[in-house]
Formats: sequence, structure tokens, C-alpha cells
Amino acid sequence: AREKNISLFPMAKNESIVLQNAKSVAREHLPEVSPKHADCATILLFYQYIEPCWTKSEHKKALKKVIDIGKKLDITGRGRVAPEGLNCTLTGSPQNVRSFCEKLRGWNDIFHETDFKLTDGVSHSRMFKSLSIRKTNELVAYGLSGEKAPSLKKFGGTHLEASDYHKAMADRNTVIVDVRNAYETAIGSFRPPEGGAKLLDPKMRNSIEFPKWLSDKKTQEQLSGKKVLMYCTGGIRCERATALLNQMSAVDENLKPAGVYHCRGGIDRYMKTFPEGGYWNGKNYLFDRRMEQTPSVKAEGAVEEDIDSKCCLCHSKWTVYRGKFKCCNTLCGVPVIVCESCKITATKKPETLVCDLCREGHKNPTALPDLVGQKRKADRLVENEATASDRNGSKKQSKVNDEEHFHGDRLFLRRLPLCSTFTKIKEAVGPADVKYVHWLSDKESGAFYGSCIVQLSDDEAAQRILKRHSSVGVKFEKKKIKMAHVVKKDGDDDIFSISSFAQKEYPPLGVCC
Repeated sequence: AREKNISLFPMAKNESIVLQNAKSVAREHLPEVSPKHADCATILLFYQYIEPCWTKSEHKKALKKVIDIGKKLDITGRGRVAPEGLNCTLTGSPQNVRSFCEKLRGWNDIFHETDFKLTDGVSHSRMFKSLSIRKTNELVAYGLSGEKAPSLKKFGGTHLEASDYHKAMADRNTVIVDVRNAYETAIGSFRPPEGGAKLLDPKMRNSIEFPKWLSDKKTQEQLSGKKVLMYCTGGIRCERATALLNQMSAVDENLKPAGVYHCRGGIDRYMKTFPEGGYWNGKNYLFDRRMEQTPSVKAEGAVEEDIDSKCCLCHSKWTVYRGKFKCCNTLCGVPVIVCESCKITATKKPETLVCDLCREGHKNPTALPDLVGQKRKADRLVENEATASDRNGSKKQSKVNDEEHFHGDRLFLRRLPLCSTFTKIKEAVGPADVKYVHWLSDKESGAFYGSCIVQLSDDEAAQRILKRHSSVGVKFEKKKIKMAHVVKKDGDDDIFSISSFAQKEYPPLGVCC
């Protein structure tokens, strides 16, 4: 009765969900074009970080390559090519957009890891008119380029598919951080269920304020000891944001979140997975000609009711950004909402336009941490852990025969409390990563002794979890657990594929004498 259909968090009743839309297309075939969308346009959102960064010559070649592929396929849109990678929002015919993705994969294997987000059935009026790919120093303007950039491989947060992210929002020991700008949040955001996670809005005018907000003691007090879920439009801002938080926690004993996660594919994929909206309320602000995105089957009136935004002049309810109006304050200049009735006034008197943050007198923290020093210290900690692990591994390896090797998608966990459960292990290691747990028991008594073997979703998940273990540690019930690779031996039965295996929520108690 306690063995199957284990779920980390309950799913909301009567919730419409399209599970295939929750899955990333990384390392997968791109979805085929539906006949009904063959004559429409397609919008493509994607990003890909490169680590280590491209050299100057590689950066230059990458810029030329992306532009060449785009022009040959009549692709339009905007993109940024930086030493740290590529970020684009593009439009074109359904087939040409897919060909563009495949050309990138053929050019550089790293793009097989890219989560290409395709939206078919778009009106041709929503297409960009030309192709503009810029050479930049940073993909997102966090002020974290070069020496300041936290390593995604060492400190990046754990990706959750949209369906798992939805479940995680029901957990009361969780905080959700919106890493977008305040003007985006004004027309839409997540609203966790009652009794679930707490939403934190940094109220940023621009992304460069995020490191300052994150390093503020008041912020850190709200994050420490909690599972932290971050989200943004398509996922790119969360990559650096989660890595920065994990890097900070590696060097600060007073900042210890209980796991850092973000939604793979961002709001875009969540909304496609939950066409009725799920826990999303309002509109998703977009940086393309669509302007905003709404749940596909949610009534327009219901969407409007969820939004509290107002015209910055007459303060009547208004929920769309049109006209490129901006706050008049020199040090602000963020987009503001102007209703149809106030457009003429806004155009004639732009000095009267003031955003909500400036009207409130809101000021974010101004102290910027020593990001370079912090990164160097965190990197040294990881390197020291890796060196120690290599030394221990070298000693143990001498006992392993040449024919033996590791299971790439499995980990051995020890020092687990006897009150462990399958659900708790998923929560500690990664809800989207853990598939099965095999409890190890004493041969004589049959009782669980604090160790298990975990089957993960893939090899990449195992490497990512081991890096987190070596950098900031993986905690179970507030205590760090130990983990290592699982040695594979010829002739051993595969415990997860044999017909008798059934996932058990609780470890065996054994037989009392």
C-alpha cells in the first residue's frame, strides 16, 4: 500500500496539464510541424551558455556563423552572442526555424543540450522584420561577465520540469523568487496555493540590481533553510541567478538554502504545460512582437481579473504595454503602462510619466559584494573538495579491477537517517532527477542501515548532483550526506530492471530476534 505512485507534492485537483509540453527538447528530436500550422509563422526562444567561454576568435566566428545560418534560412529576430554563449528570439517558417536549430546542432555539439522553445501557429504579423544578432559581453545584464560570472557547471541550480515545478510550489518550506524586472511582474506572476510556498519579488528595475538584492542580509534570512525556486520568462536569467546563490552559500555559513531550483523553459514552458494557467496569474511579458503571453485556454476576462496593473497617469486599470513609454526619472527609465485615453498626454508630456517604484520611493540595496573575490574563494573550495575526492578515489580505485566501471546514472548514498523515505530522498537530491531508490539492508537482519543506490534520470544528472555535493553539499534533514559513483561489475544483476523490483516508499525494517 505504500509502494507505488509516489508524488513529492500533491497535484491540484482538476488541473489541466499537457505533460508532453513539460519536457525539454534537449538531446531529442524537434517536434514535427502540425499540418494546421504549416502556413503560419513560428517563434523560437533559446539560449545556450558556453563554459569555458569562447576565445575572442571563437566569439567572432560564432557571431558570423549564427548570422550566416539565419540569413540562408530567411530567419528574422534578435539575438546576442557573447563569449559566454548565445541568446535569441527568432521568427520564420516552421520548417526553416527547425532547420536553423538543426544547423546549430550540426555546427557545435553543445547545441544538442539546448532547450529550443518553439511556438507554432503564430500570425505572420508577429514576425520580426529583419535579423539583428549583436556581439555583446554578457547574455543577461547582471554585471556578471568574465571574472565575476559564477560557474554554471559548479554552482548552477537544479532544473525542474514544469510539472515538477508546479508540484514544488505547494510546499510551505519553499520560497519562490521572481528574477524578472518589476515592470514585467506588474502584469503577471506566480501565485502559490494557500499554505504553499512564499513568493518573493525583488522589485528590480533591471537585472544588474539582482546581485545586490541577493547579497542583502534581509534577503538571505528569507532564503536560508528554505528550498528556493526561481523563475523568469524562458529560463536564461535563472541560470546565472541560481549559480550566484549557490556560489554565495558555498562561502557563507549563514546562507544555506535547502536546495536551489528553477523551471526548465521558464514561464513559457509552464504556460504551455498548464494551458488553464495553473498557479500562474495574468500575462507573461514578452520581448518580441507578441508583447505578452497568456494561458491558451483561459478566458480573456479571467486573465484580466487576475491583474492589478494601472495606467501611470490616470491610475485606471490597464494591463498592456504599448507605445514604448518610459519612466521620466533619469536613473530609472523603465517601461510604464499608459492607457488609450492618456496616450496623447503621455506623448506631449513625457516628464509626467512615473513608474510605480519611483512613485513609492522604492530603493533596492546598493552594496555590491566582492563578486570576483567570492568566486575565487568558492572555486578554491570546489577544487579542494575535488582534489581530496580524487585522492580518496585513487586509493579505492586500486582495489577495483580494470574490467569494472561506473554506472553513469546511479549514485551510492550513505549516512542517511533511518527515518529516510523515497519522497525525502527525491526532495533532497532533486525531484526531477531521482527515478528509483534501492534500499540496502543488512544481510543477517534484513534491516536498512543508512545506505541506498539511487537511479537518476541520466548521466548528466549524476554529474550535476556530484558537483553540488562537492561544492555546497547535499543535505538530508539538515545534515550533509555522503555520495559516490556506483561501481558496475560484470555478471551483476541490474537491480532496477529485474522483474521483482518495485519502488518502496520506506526502507526495510528487518526481522526482530
